[in-house]
Amino acid sequence: MKANKSVTPLLLLLLLFGVACSPCATLRPEPPAPVAFYLVDASGKSAFLNPTKGIHPDSLQLTLDNEPFNYLFTGMDESIGNMVFETYPVIYNKSRVRMLLHLNSLNTDTLDIAYTVSRGKCYTDYTYSAFYFNGKELKRHPETGYLQLQVL
Repeated sequence: MKANKSVTPLLLLLLLFGVACSPCATLRPEPPAPVAFYLVDASGKSAFLNPTKGIHPDSLQLTLDNEPFNYLFTGMDESIGNMVFETYPVIYNKSRVRMLLHLNSLNTDTLDIAYTVSRGKCYTDYTYSAFYFNGKELKRHPETGYLQLQVL
């Protein structure tokens, strides 16, 4: 009985050690990167500089796959002189999503986002593969990673 009492904690310790050493125990997937974008007019200037167009940073609303989408973070990037919006549009059971940008009551644009889904042994990785704004393919800026969306 005494040997049984000392063997039980030892077995429990070995079991815990064995679980902690599984390859997946120490791996954590990186969260999907945000999609960062800023809005410009036809001349490439901030879309918010022209008050007659009725666009204000606070008026921007998102819809993701026909549902209101609240994950929208903003901040001013002085290097580009514009407000940058960040969002996390990954839907974990799809490889492509459609996000509608409601700029005001009269102006809505479409941002389609495709990503590759790589299912590994321990977790699934999501990597953006293409962006389309109103049907036109966009590339991220090589230095900032931002998408420039011409809305006016």
